[in-house]
Amino acid sequence: MESICAIKELYKVLYQFERNFSEAHSLTLNEAMLLCCLKDNEAKSAGTICEYIGLSNSRVSKVITTVENKGLIERILSKTDKRQMFFTLSDQGKAKVDQMMHAELCFENLIEQLKTAMNF
Repeated sequence: MESICAIKELYKVLYQFERNFSEAHSLTLNEAMLLCCLKDNEAKSAGTICEYIGLSNSRVSKVITTVENKGLIERILSKTDKRQMFFTLSDQGKAKVDQMMHAELCFENLIEQLKTAMNF
């Protein structure tokens, strides 16, 4: 039962980190990971994004829609197969990635909180 309690404490620490991140950047961590996946300026398919982020197709679809509605990515239809879509950063998305690349995330604090939660 102690391990379940430890997991609960880890979850609380990570939840607070994501909440702080979301307040600072107006993005969830999944949305930020999607932008990170596209930061090399190469258009990627939803399948490639799924592999990068590690989420199911349906969850990635929701994240893509949310980030697209925020104007951070653009949808491109394949020239050879109109059923296939690719995604790339918009100019606003590039600016958001640049902003996040220069932001301080305070990982040291997060790691200390995780260690404390795990009783190390």
